[in-house]
Amino acid sequence: ALEIGRRFREDETKEQRPHIKSSQDVVEILMPRMRDLKTEIFKAVFLNAQNRIIEIIDVTEGTVNQAAPMIREIFQSALEHFAVSTVCIHNHPSGESQPSPEDRTFTQKLLEAGKALQIKVLDHIIIGDNCYYSFKDRGEL
Repeated sequence: ALEIGRRFREDETKEQRPHIKSSQDVVEILMPRMRDLKTEIFKAVFLNAQNRIIEIIDVTEGTVNQAAPMIREIFQSALEHFAVSTVCIHNHPSGESQPSPEDRTFTQKLLEAGKALQIKVLDHIIIGDNCYYSFKDRGEL
């Protein structure tokens, strides 16, 4: 029943094309689906010029403590969806939302690639157990 509710919420989100104004907007959409997962899942949210959601994709599924998304695949999908900007989001099954050194390095590489392709990376969010870490909110973007 919970899974059906989660899927319904994602389908509802796609139909409404919500306007993303903050990290909280993305978290409200994706936290219910991601906070209880047992493996790391990395998603990308693609936005149009009005910051409305075009698509939410699963980039990769990892293990209990790591996911290895390919930056080129994120931006290839962004280009295919004609996205102007993106928000990347992944979960930490441990429940801790603090970024690892690898998360910080990945975020910097993601920003550099986005600049080169003229696709703005608005945020990288890490979902924990009813908490989240936003690189943008913390002034790290």
